[in-house]
Amino acid sequence: MKKIILIPAYKPDATMTDLVSSLHSRGFSVVLVDDGSGAEYAAMFEKAKTFADVVGVEKNGGKGAAIKKGLTYISEHFASPFTVVTADADGQHSVEDIINVAELAQQSPDALVLGCRTISRDIPLRNWLGNVYTKAVFRLSTGRSITDTQTGLRGFSDKIIPFMLAQKGSRYEYEMNVLLWWVRGGMPVKEVPIRTLYFEGGVSHFKAIRDSVIIYWQIIKFSLPSYIGFFADVALFALLWFVLPFGFFTRLLAANIGARLISAPVHFLWLYFASRRFPDYNLPSAKRYFSLAAAIIAVNTLMLWVLTSLGAAATVAKIIVNVIMYLLTVFVQWRFFYKDKR
Repeated sequence: MKKIILIPAYKPDATMTDLVSSLHSRGFSVVLVDDGSGAEYAAMFEKAKTFADVVGVEKNGGKGAAIKKGLTYISEHFASPFTVVTADADGQHSVEDIINVAELAQQSPDALVLGCRTISRDIPLRNWLGNVYTKAVFRLSTGRSITDTQTGLRGFSDKIIPFMLAQKGSRYEYEMNVLLWWVRGGMPVKEVPIRTLYFEGGVSHFKAIRDSVIIYWQIIKFSLPSYIGFFADVALFALLWFVLPFGFFTRLLAANIGARLISAPVHFLWLYFASRRFPDYNLPSAKRYFSLAAAIIAVNTLMLWVLTSLGAAATVAKIIVNVIMYLLTVFVQWRFFYKDKR
């Protein structure tokens, strides 16, 4: 099966030419996207044509746009089946690691294969903090643990290209969107440990504040409906608790069930329509989801009764219980219900 390396490049240094040459000598087809680097870099890209197909972009559009431009070119010029590996142009991905990712991607055509760096204090402080924090936020938002959420070394089969092209984003946030929505669909992710290579004076066009804000905003948007559902559930419970005329336990039960009957269907429908490109979101998923919701109501109500019996205010108890149940159900859903069965 043909192995294609896709490298988006913007104002690269000589490392790029060495990388392209090495990959070509190992039997890879290389597609290099010149993301509007300008006339100053024309000679470098012209030299690279000896080893690669060079796709030119007149104006810099960002890493995400360059990747999608390259994937479109690959779809139009290469016959399937084939494997694609995206790699950075700055030499931070070794040829050996690229080969390992490509080989696992060939063996796992349904998976997204990530070349994951070991997060250690040996890497620059900015990168260490960014990786650790993003990994934690990603897990909190999705319930899935990924060793390196920011890696640019990724492998996948040609049949995954339509999904890749459908994702939003034109700059560094694109890669985060791909990972968020791939995981949301319960699709398989495989990891390949890679070396962490950083070079003094190396070329990087990542703007720490601007691009970090854009990336984290994607995670916030992705998670927002769940958090809105969380607070809506609490608000509805508080309202029903205040207006219902029943006795203590009956009012507690009615307020909790009433709030969940509104918030749970809204949350599921958002998941369904946002993720309907994935086969796991269908009627069986709905049955599993609402079976879990029924179990949550039972446990939730029991915990509410215990806390309020101990003297906690009903709304405060509801918030505490919701936090506990949120963490528990995120784990259960991703571990058992939306896990790819293949």
